[in-house]
Amino acid sequence: MMKGALFTGVVILFKFPLKAFVSSYRKAEIEMSCDEGSPEPPVLKVFNRWLLFEAVSRADRRALDGLLQYLQSHEKRLIDEEFKEPSTGKTCLPKALLNLHNGHNDTIPVLLDIAEQTGNLREFINTPFRDVYYRGQTALHIAIERRCKQYVELLVEKGADVHAQARGRFFQPREEGGYFYFGELPLSLAACTNQPDMVHYLTENSHKAADLRRQDSRGNTVLHALVHIADNTRDNTRFVTKMYDLLLIKCAKPYPDCNLENVLNNDGMSPLMMAAKLGKIGVFQHIIRREIKDEEARHLSRKFKDWAYGPVYSNLYDLSSLDTCGEEVSVLEILLYDMLYRLCPQNRHEMLAVEPINELLRAKWQKFAAVTFYISVFSYLVTMIIFTLVAYYRPSVGTVSTVDSFSIYYLLTNPLCFHSFIYSVLVLVSAALYLSGIEAYVSVMVFALALGWMNTLYFTRGLKLTGTYSIMIQKILIKDLFRFLLVYVLFMIGYASALVSLLTICPDKKTCNDSCPKYPECRDTNTFSEFLLDLFKLTIGIGELDDMLKGAQYPVVFLILLVTYIILTFVLLLNMLIALMGETVGQVSKESKQIWKLQWATTILDIERSFPVCLRKSFRVGEMVTVGKGLDGKPDKRWCFRVDEVKWSHWNQNLGIINEDPGQKDHYEQTQGGRGLRRGW
Repeated sequence: MMKGALFTGVVILFKFPLKAFVSSYRKAEIEMSCDEGSPEPPVLKVFNRWLLFEAVSRADRRALDGLLQYLQSHEKRLIDEEFKEPSTGKTCLPKALLNLHNGHNDTIPVLLDIAEQTGNLREFINTPFRDVYYRGQTALHIAIERRCKQYVELLVEKGADVHAQARGRFFQPREEGGYFYFGELPLSLAACTNQPDMVHYLTENSHKAADLRRQDSRGNTVLHALVHIADNTRDNTRFVTKMYDLLLIKCAKPYPDCNLENVLNNDGMSPLMMAAKLGKIGVFQHIIRREIKDEEARHLSRKFKDWAYGPVYSNLYDLSSLDTCGEEVSVLEILLYDMLYRLCPQNRHEMLAVEPINELLRAKWQKFAAVTFYISVFSYLVTMIIFTLVAYYRPSVGTVSTVDSFSIYYLLTNPLCFHSFIYSVLVLVSAALYLSGIEAYVSVMVFALALGWMNTLYFTRGLKLTGTYSIMIQKILIKDLFRFLLVYVLFMIGYASALVSLLTICPDKKTCNDSCPKYPECRDTNTFSEFLLDLFKLTIGIGELDDMLKGAQYPVVFLILLVTYIILTFVLLLNMLIALMGETVGQVSKESKQIWKLQWATTILDIERSFPVCLRKSFRVGEMVTVGKGLDGKPDKRWCFRVDEVKWSHWNQNLGIINEDPGQKDHYEQTQGGRGLRRGW
């Protein structure tokens, strides 16, 4: 080996000049010394959306080393499209918040620092989802939903929009195809997910406090959202009512001129009206019975203790929005007339039993509705008797005369329901035909006469004993009889078509004299309608099979079809109808008290709505009471309704009592009468 190396060196020496060899050696030595003294050139990591999302999903902050240098060197930002999810527009920040490990993700502060150094921090934090399903959702919404207060504080400090609105389909009500409607706003989300600490921070932070008066795209405030998520369960009602009061009182302090409970949404609904419309009985009862004893927020109360003596309490309930006397839509009208309740009236009677609604209706009945109702019954019966006499003693022959006509009297009828509306139209048509001298008025008049007497069932609502019968008849007609008739008419038309086809055709009248055969011996153009009537007679058991078999071409087939028709209709369908009607009567009987209460309440409001506004105000139930002082120091006067109660479980607790002297001495001296107590043990 040594000999080979020496030989090679000798060859090189002889091959190159010595001077050139020394020069190249020195140059190589200088270059080597320069390389040893200088650092290695930096190697930049390349980032894309997949690597970025993978790093934040694993909460690996080391995987983000070099991200800032890469963005700065390539003049890119974290909100560029190449770093967003194509379908939703999601950036790496929501991705990190959706992948927390024990409530933390160490990549979140790193991402915020990088966004701040690249000059797009606010835009990065507030970048919303853009797809139809999650449109409008931001990182702040996700942090609140994940109940991570430290990240909510971090995002708000860095400039998060506290009024961003999540309007995607996922955030719509369930009846509209969504999953969880919370009012779109971050504050509403915190309230609807029962996070009072989060609510306090969002409304009190020094960076950007959330406005409690802010409304979403539906016009709903945070109170509307709370009412919407209520489900009448005990736990849900407890947290919703507690959060409701917290927000109501919190809004009154910075905005004393704004009562958040009076803000209307796009449908003209306040939170109380919405609770009545949606059947949220727990929230509804809490709102109308709310009693706040804190002096600073007492003006938000709707219930006031006027006086107390032992177990006896006299409570005053604010009637604003409950009973408006026609000036605006009232809660009572929503409970009784809203179409949503016509479709889903399960807990409507329970809401009418809530005080002061129950006692308010009773007071209306005693003050004006009972007398007006009985006068209406008497007037209607007199009208129908006169109508019946006119129809019975009308001239049956001769020319129609209008000299001594009673038709003008028909116009005095006052319709109170749909049947009476049809009845009134028929009466008017009959009167017009009579005055025109047209004999056809009789056919219209008899229909009006029948419907008029049927409409008398409306007045059975006034008595508990007979009030449920009209409901039974309505349910049987609409529910059971309609389904029966639908199937029965199909059967009858089908069998009539088949059986009439088996009858022989009648000969032409020209070929025979007066002895031409008719139905049932043969069929002609009028046979189908006559045969339908015969099939109906068979159904109710008064038909004659022998007469129907006379003109049959194939009597055996004809008879088989008739027998199967009788079995299907007379035996099966009729007995099924009887069974369904019995089931309906049983269901109505079980709920007879609640059904009558609804009818009774509807009757009271029907009578009240028939009055002009001036009369409504004169018949208004309640009294004007000074319940305290307003925020401006002036007396707080409200129209209230008094309910006296006896509660042996609560003794004289003089908190928030208006009058120190019990009873109504002034009222007693004026009326010389007392008022019975309502027992609520």
